[in-house]
Amino acid sequence: MGRNVSRNSINVLVSNINIKNMNISRQKGFTLIELLVVIAIIGILASIVLVSFPSATKKAKDSRVKSAVAQARTVMTYYSSNQGTYTGFSSTSADMTSLATEAKNNGYNKEGFVITNGAVGTGTCMYVLLNEKDGASAYCADYSGLAGVATTSDVKTSCTNATLTACPAGITD
Repeated sequence: MGRNVSRNSINVLVSNINIKNMNISRQKGFTLIELLVVIAIIGILASIVLVSFPSATKKAKDSRVKSAVAQARTVMTYYSSNQGTYTGFSSTSADMTSLATEAKNNGYNKEGFVITNGAVGTGTCMYVLLNEKDGASAYCADYSGLAGVATTSDVKTSCTNATLTACPAGITD
């Protein structure tokens, strides 16, 4: 038997090769399942970011409040050094207006500074409610240099008392 290959055999072989090549070229791209899996993963990652965003915003605002109170304490000390008393020191005092605006814009419920002057100018205490615990805590600073976070009820009790005018004992930074 010779090497007689019929024309039909060659055509069948060529068409088989073409069909195989066409199948290979059709396998480009992604399947619907692959696309759905990628979209689901992106959705999960986006939801994680969106859940943590409000917490990060509250912490950032609280940092700005703490910075404003720390600067206000410096202004308070400067005021006392120049005036010889804390009497008259308030959020409308010179150098305090921008800090008061900062505290008001970033404090919980936009309440801003609460400043209490002691009897006969003996001392001053100030605080701003914090966002992280929805106003349940406050950042307090007083004339003695004490500053930190305490519960709002403790701060209000000690800081707004005209005979104490100090942050509560046991505050944390």
